[in-house]
Amino acid sequence: MDPGVIGVFIPIIAIIMGVGAGIVAIWSEHKRKAQLLEQNHRERMQAIEKGLELPPLPPNLVSTSNGPSTASAAKSVRSGVMLLLIGIILWFAIDRAGGSDAALFGLIPAAVGVANLLYAAIQWNKDKAEEAKKQP
Repeated sequence: MDPGVIGVFIPIIAIIMGVGAGIVAIWSEHKRKAQLLEQNHRERMQAIEKGLELPPLPPNLVSTSNGPSTASAAKSVRSGVMLLLIGIILWFAIDRAGGSDAALFGLIPAAVGVANLLYAAIQWNKDKAEEAKKQP
């Protein structure tokens, strides 16, 4: 096969695989939530038939998020470190490939990562102060 043809197929296949991975992720999340709803429905119907008290609904059964709705310091630390490292790696990679002027764009995710780390520190101090107020 001609190298030019291979060079054309690589981005096409990459786009198709990327879109396909997104579709599979959305579909599997939908199936997971549908199965969870079905199991919860069956459990509640059996409780009604037996005359038992209905079990409480799980808090994230029909919500759009996968975790708690409140921001936590741990989430901010994780995303902050990840973005900081991605920004540093991008800076070195773009500097090596395209020059130092273009490499400055790699510092954008690094700056967002630093901001997340600062937010995590503030959130951690705030949580610590609230716990200290609760304890006598």
